[in-house]
Amino acid sequence: MKKTKLGQELLEGMQEILDHQAGKITLRTSELEMLTPPPEISAKDVAKIRSQNLHMSQGAFAKLLGVSVRVIQSWEQGDKKPSGAARRLLQVAARDPKALLSAATPRKAKAS
Repeated sequence: MKKTKLGQELLEGMQEILDHQAGKITLRTSELEMLTPPPEISAKDVAKIRSQNLHMSQGAFAKLLGVSVRVIQSWEQGDKKPSGAARRLLQVAARDPKALLSAATPRKAKAS
């Protein structure tokens, strides 16, 4: 079994907190802007994004997103809902279909 220094690291961390509170050290801080979660997408919206925004068959759309045709069908029939990551991709496809297509298109090697 591998030995760790977890206890020692916890004690050092607690000491840093105490030193910071006493004004002896300044700890590095970061501010994060919270992004909004991906929107809920209805079955009709999925079908609309696929057919009207991207002009794709279910098979081509499935390949683009890296999922099976059955997954696309279940989304469009309302049997299942897309995951958060899938909803974010669908949001990109709705807003800027060319961006999603560009990301999925292999880049040509530059001639030297």
